[in-house]
Amino acid sequence: MNAGLEYLFGIPISTQTQIGLIVVISMIATFSVLTGVDKGIRILSELNMRLTVVMLLFFIILGPTAYVIGSFFTNLGDYMLNATTLGLWVDPNPENTWQGAWTIFYWGWWIAWAPFCGMFIARISRGRTIREFILGVLIAPTTLAAFWITIFGNTAVYIELFGQGGVVEAVNNDLTLALFKTIELMDIGTVLTTIGASICTIMLVTYFVTSADSATLVICTLLSMGNENPPARYRIFWGMSIGFVAAVLLLAGGLSALQTASIVAALPFSVVIVLTTFGLYKSLRREPLPGKPDQNMAGVTK
Repeated sequence: MNAGLEYLFGIPISTQTQIGLIVVISMIATFSVLTGVDKGIRILSELNMRLTVVMLLFFIILGPTAYVIGSFFTNLGDYMLNATTLGLWVDPNPENTWQGAWTIFYWGWWIAWAPFCGMFIARISRGRTIREFILGVLIAPTTLAAFWITIFGNTAVYIELFGQGGVVEAVNNDLTLALFKTIELMDIGTVLTTIGASICTIMLVTYFVTSADSATLVICTLLSMGNENPPARYRIFWGMSIGFVAAVLLLAGGLSALQTASIVAALPFSVVIVLTTFGLYKSLRREPLPGKPDQNMAGVTK
């Protein structure tokens, strides 16, 4: 977001600016979670998806359309063929940092987010069967993520390989400016470049807000012993606390501190996830199958 503001308005990329962004986002997220799932959170989530579709169409129509669409099928096939192999691969060289910075970090990132995403998606999926829920969570995000990464990534690759280049240099200078530099190098004119960069910046804000308010709602629900409408004071306290923790970690060491905190939090929680999975399995085993009597209630009935 700071990079987008710097690209559009010249606002410097600095810790002070990022702290200000955290404060603004925390306030918006807290207000959103106070309005509940059916109002603020739903409105922002729908706005996210609309902006996402707009940006995907923006890149597909104005970018190298045929190259990007062909790359999507190539990338998806490559992923399906190599996901298991790469998922189990362990770097034998302890001095290499790639696996720690990417594989292990994202492992920790996913586990740290598991309780928030799992409970929130389950809540908005009320009425779905478990099969529908699992297939939806596994297939839809994976497909969309593959399409999303292909659209942005292969557009940049095309510019670097067949266009004027400059994306690699931008990444080496400042990773956060890569997206906006890619839009600029698409050579679509000043007006469309500004519109694309503006939509991306707004989309970053809305995605951060919806992530924060969904996390806040889940925390408050857990603390309220499952109450789907936790007290407003809980929502305000935890909404602002999430922003406060993010600001402290940013001041303590920037992105590396945030990454370390995610991994540290995820390691002990991985044990909780294993126990939760076992508990879910036991609960499902006790559920009566459709059309069959409840075996657990047979003795009570007799």
